[in-house]
Amino acid sequence: ELIGELYKLEREYEEGQLSPEQIKLCRNNLKTKEVIIKLRSKLDVLLSDGHPPRGELMEKAINYMNTFWTQLFAYLNDGSYSIDNSIAERFIRPLAGERKNSLFFGSGKMASVSAAYHTIISTCKMQGVPVLQYLKEFFKQIVIGCTDYENLLPMTIGLNNNKY
Repeated sequence: ELIGELYKLEREYEEGQLSPEQIKLCRNNLKTKEVIIKLRSKLDVLLSDGHPPRGELMEKAINYMNTFWTQLFAYLNDGSYSIDNSIAERFIRPLAGERKNSLFFGSGKMASVSAAYHTIISTCKMQGVPVLQYLKEFFKQIVIGCTDYENLLPMTIGLNNNKY
């Protein structure tokens, strides 16, 4: 319920088309802090010695939340952060099948090559850069001797993106 309240607030910020700076201010207002304080209080009760036993999955979720409490709320520090990582999950979902296939690459080196390839493809997609266009430009720069690898990333290579 309380996490749902945090998501509701995030939806309001998105619908209000607030800037990242405005979102950061809203995330650090009293309303958000009250929800987080209530959430911590409930977590402390669940972690107390006198609490009745619960299922294995619930136990795992509670321990996860307690262990990563600070990291779970890192999104409060920057208005451009998302409340969750669903965007990243959406981009890596197609790679789940690739995980099974990686057992048959023949070596750890080839599995690493595949992982690098898929990372580049996913990064291009996230940045709205056409993959083929990126690879052409990347190899063109490598052939002419460019070794400034930081500027050869999909987001820094200087291609126009088709990001919505």
